Amino acid sequence: MARTSTRSMAFSTPSIVLPLVGVAFWLWIKNRHSNRHYPPGPPSWPFIGNLLRLPGQHPWLRLTEWKETYGQTVYLHGLGGTTILFLNNVNLAVQLFEKRPTIYSERPRFTVAGDLLGLDKLMPLRMHDHGWKLQRKLARSAMSLDAVKRYHPLLEEVATMLSESLRVDPETFTHHIRLALSRVILSVTYGIPVATSDNEFVVLVEEAMKVISKATNPGAYLADLFPILKQPHALLFRNDIQRNRRIVQDSLNKPFDHVKKQIVDGSAPPSLVQQLLADEGDKEFASRQEYENTVKWLAGSLYLAGVETVNALVLTTLLAMAMNPDKQARAQEEIDAVVGIHRLPTLGDKGSLPYMEAVIKEAMRWYPSVPLSLGRRTSQDDVYEGHFIPAGTNVFPNIWFVSTVFMPERFLDENPPVDPTNYAFGFGRRICPGKQLAEHSVFIVIASILAAFRISPETDSSGKPIPYDARFSSGLISAPEDFRCKFRPRSEERGAQVRARAAAVSYVA
Repeated sequence: MARTSTRSMAFSTPSIVLPLVGVAFWLWIKNRHSNRHYPPGPPSWPFIGNLLRLPGQHPWLRLTEWKETYGQTVYLHGLGGTTILFLNNVNLAVQLFEKRPTIYSERPRFTVAGDLLGLDKLMPLRMHDHGWKLQRKLARSAMSLDAVKRYHPLLEEVATMLSESLRVDPETFTHHIRLALSRVILSVTYGIPVATSDNEFVVLVEEAMKVISKATNPGAYLADLFPILKQPHALLFRNDIQRNRRIVQDSLNKPFDHVKKQIVDGSAPPSLVQQLLADEGDKEFASRQEYENTVKWLAGSLYLAGVETVNALVLTTLLAMAMNPDKQARAQEEIDAVVGIHRLPTLGDKGSLPYMEAVIKEAMRWYPSVPLSLGRRTSQDDVYEGHFIPAGTNVFPNIWFVSTVFMPERFLDENPPVDPTNYAFGFGRRICPGKQLAEHSVFIVIASILAAFRISPETDSSGKPIPYDARFSSGLISAPEDFRCKFRPRSEERGAQVRARAAAVSYVA
C-alpha cells in the first residue's frame, strides 16, 4: 500500500506541472502577438508574466512606487490568464466604478476565500447576482440613516463606558476600544450584550477576521494569482482550509441561531436580526429559508466587517492626535466652544463640529483602513484612454497616498480634496451598507475621547516624548501596530463628567 501511494504521488507532479506549462506557453505566445494596447506595468518574465513582482506584504507601498514609473494604472498578468489592474487614482476609480457600473460591479473571484472557504456569500465578496441584490435590499432598510438614529442612545452609552475604562485603566486602551466596538456591532446586529473581551461571540469574530483578512489580501496566496493552482492548494493546505472554514461558519451560524432561539423563547431584545426575522419577507424571496439565509449572510457581513474596519480607523485617528498635538488642541477648542465645558458630546452635536469631523476625514485619507478596497472584476472587455482591459480582470483601487503631513484643514478649504467618506466605504453600487453606523460610531467615540482626555506619546526616562515610528499591519484591513500613548483627563471637571455619565449608563451585559 505504501509503495502504491508513493508511485501515485510521483506521477501527480507532471500531471500538475505539464498543463501549467502548456497553458503558460499558449498565453505567452498569444500575448506576444496581440495588437491590443494594455495598460502599463512592470517587466514580465516569460510564461509566468509579472504578477510575482507584487509583494504579499503591504502591496500598496510598491504600487505607489510604481505610480512614479507607470502612472495612474498598473497592469499585472500571470499564469492561467489572471489579469489585475491597479488604479493609483481615486478619481479614476470613481470614473470606472460609478460611471460604468454594468462593467465594474462584480467582485474578484478569490480562489481561497470564495471557492475553498465559502466566503463568497458575504455581501462584500458576493458577485453582483440576485442573492446580492436581496441582501442589499434588506440592508437599505435595516441600516438607513433613520434606522441608525434609533441606536444613538446605545452608541452614546458605549462611548461613555469606553471613556470610563480609559480613565480607570488607560494602559490597555487598544483592548478597551476593541471591546467598545464589539459591543456596538453585536448589540446592533444581534442584540447580544458583551461584558468582557473573552465573550464567545467576540472571540469568534476576531478569529474569523484573521482568516478573512489574509484570504482577501491581493497576493497572499499563489492560488489567487494563478487559479489553476486551486486543487494543489486545497490538497497541500487541507487541514488549514477545514479549520478556517469551520471558524467562518461558526461566526455566521452561532450568533444567528442564538437570536432565533431567543425569538422562540420570547426573550429576544431588539436588533437588526430580530427585526428582520419578525418580517415575513416578500415575493422576491423564493421561500422562507431563502429569506432567513439572506438575513444570516447580511448580518454576518456587518458583524464580521464592522469591528475591524472601525477599530482600525479609531486607532489611526488616535495615533494622529498623539503625533500632532496642535491638531488635537484645535479639535478640543472647538468642542469646548460648541459643546461647552460642562457636558460631554452627544450625537446631536454631529454636524456642529466641522473641525472634529475634518480630523476623522483626514485620518481616513492619511492612512485608509482598507488601502486596496475589495476591488472589482470586469464583466466584459473595456477600453479606457486607449488601454484595453480584458473581461475578467480584477481591478483594485489603491487609495493609499504618500503623505506624512496630517492636515485636517485641507477639508475646510474652499476647494477641498475628494471626501474620503466617498471612497473609504466603497464605490457606487458596492458601497458598504453599514456606512452610516460606522460614521456615527467613529464620531461619538473620537469626540468623547477628545472632549475628556489629552492624548500624548509616552516619555523616556528624562521626560521627553518618545517619537513615533508609525507602523501599520498588512492585510485586507490595515491598522496601527504596537503604538502606545497616554490618556489623561483634561481637567478634574472632565474626569468627573465621565464618572457621572458612566454611573448613569443602563447598558446591561
